[in-house]
Parts: sequence; C-alpha cells; structure tokens
Amino acid sequence: MSKHQWDTQEKMDLLAYLEALQGCVKTLHASIGEVMADLAALRNTVLDEAEGMTLNRSNLRVAAASAKPVIDEAIHSYDDLLQEIVDSQPYAN
Repeated sequence: MSKHQWDTQEKMDLLAYLEALQGCVKTLHASIGEVMADLAALRNTVLDEAEGMTLNRSNLRVAAASAKPVIDEAIHSYDDLLQEIVDSQPYAN
C-alpha cells in the first residue's frame, strides 16, 4: 500500500479547505445554540406566562434579530466553501 506524497501546494489547499470547513462548523454550532435559546424562550413564554402570545411575538422578534447576523455568517461561509470546491475542480464534458 503506497502512501501519497503531498506537495506543498496540496498541503496548503487542504489546510485552506479544512479551515473553511472549521469555520462552517463553528458557525453551525453557534446557530444551533441560538435556536436552542429561542426554543427555551418560546417554551417559557407560552407555558409560564399568562399573556404568553403577545410576549411570545415580542421575544421571537428579538431572538430573530439577534440570530440574523449569525445565520447570515453561516450562509456566507457555507457559500464560500462550496464556491471554493466548485472552482477547484475542472469541468469535464
């Protein structure tokens, strides 16, 4: 079983892809945390408070506004990674 000998450019490309992938994973982790916080706020609002629905709408607006930058970053990071992968592979017809 022979091992592939990586040249410097291949190592750098792999490192760049791994860093981009790590950024996507970190952003996804932060997004999941935001969703969990939103669900907890929703649960507390609906179950624990009498005026639940009005307060719920307010809480959801605040949560959506706070999560928007994180979600936008995740989408941008994912799009960049996909574009790098597409650009790195030649098209064959």
